[in-house]
Amino acid sequence: MRAINRPLLCLMAVFAFVSWTLHGQRENSGSQPSAPELTSSEIISSAGQYKLEWRRHYQRQAELVLDGIADGTDALWIITRAGPGKPDPSLTKIDPAGQLLANYDPVLPLNPLEWVAYLSPAASGKSVGLLASLASGGKAQTFEGALFMPVGVDGLGNPVRVASRGPQFPTMIGIDTDEFIVAGDQEPLTLLKLDFNGKVLWRRSFSSALVLPTVSVGASGSIFVASQGGSYLLVQMVSSSGQVLRSKRISAKQGTIVADSEGGCSLLISTGYNGKDNRVYLLTLDKKLNQLSRAETPLVGWGGRSYQLISTPHGHLAVGEGPTLSPQNEIPKVIAEFDKSGAMIWQQATSSLATPLLAPFASGFYLVRHGLEGRGMDVEKYLY
Repeated sequence: MRAINRPLLCLMAVFAFVSWTLHGQRENSGSQPSAPELTSSEIISSAGQYKLEWRRHYQRQAELVLDGIADGTDALWIITRAGPGKPDPSLTKIDPAGQLLANYDPVLPLNPLEWVAYLSPAASGKSVGLLASLASGGKAQTFEGALFMPVGVDGLGNPVRVASRGPQFPTMIGIDTDEFIVAGDQEPLTLLKLDFNGKVLWRRSFSSALVLPTVSVGASGSIFVASQGGSYLLVQMVSSSGQVLRSKRISAKQGTIVADSEGGCSLLISTGYNGKDNRVYLLTLDKKLNQLSRAETPLVGWGGRSYQLISTPHGHLAVGEGPTLSPQNEIPKVIAEFDKSGAMIWQQATSSLATPLLAPFASGFYLVRHGLEGRGMDVEKYLY
């Protein structure tokens, strides 16, 4: 039993959430999103090598994007959490043309006192899965395992309990065709491999001292895991059968990882846990986990691991919190691009109540921003 203490939960307690949502397991929205013009400072004007295909504004009273992915059809799936009286997160689908298609409110077979701590989407090709991490209790919370649901053309499939009480399971990614990797932490760090129906193909447990894992999968099928070990960050390269191939300790407190096209991986790492001096660095490792480069970024982890990294054909895009407070005493949000050597190409401030979300797909990425002062959600689609 451990108290959940994550930057994400702190954000949930601070910000107001969406008042708009659709009831039931699946219900289509026929409303058309508005598309007002943006000034050049509101889109990625610095990214001349990217094409802005479209921008949509989804007007809602307030909303906080928690997580999101793009599937093999380039559709965008995002997790949001509703406001008073609707505490459970839900899943929203937006098609490649920007049409808001549906909102899914999962109906889950929860045991008494259980509630959903996280919903995590993942895409494996054109298949999409949804993971619900469960908890119980109040100030002292117990992790109650996880439920997996396939998402089909007719909506959410039948939930399957893939883990019982023990680790917390806030993370899932797609691997190969119709398979997923689920990552759990704290009691102990655990990896599960699931098929599309939620059948557990294998389970691997690691040290209980490792927490807050982030996971990415390379083109060869290797799984990269970065987890916190207290005074260090541990990077593990795991085979598709769950065997640890290599590992490397990094002098950092927190980090997030992404697989690169050359067979290695890159990380955003921070040397502290939070605050104005928690500088963020970009670290690139080769396929043997040897360090290739380390570069300072313009990001600061004010709220902890409040940053994200994706690989692009040119190198990497990073998004997170900027170093200097605004005149209104607000933490700015910054997006920056780096080439494959780690050199920064450009950086740009962007307006968003919470840290924006980057959701990559094969030929580009989505940028999702939470509008300031409850002005809804802005989604921009860029092509490489």
